Amino acid sequence: MDKNMSEQLGPEIPIKERELPMGLPGVNRRMVSGFMLANGLVLLESERDPQGRYYGGAGMDGMYLRTPHIFTPVRDASCKIRAFREVLSKPYKSPKRGEPER
Repeated sequence: MDKNMSEQLGPEIPIKERELPMGLPGVNRRMVSGFMLANGLVLLESERDPQGRYYGGAGMDGMYLRTPHIFTPVRDASCKIRAFREVLSKPYKSPKRGEPER
């Protein structure tokens, strides 16, 4: 998505945690930089797009799967990330019956 195009954004989602466990317990467990959001989704610093937006993830016990959700950070006056907003996909309007597709 071009930076020139305005993105539709969802409401702000607060941050619950700023470090996340990664790896299986007792095997390869470590803490990594990222965010646990109040809605339960996880955003890892290692999972970002070229524009700096974060790919959402879901998981448990230190194992995470990428979801189709993308989030953009909300920064405070000192540029510290204080929350996230989901980048909403453009609504798709399906053609009515009998109308040609555009």
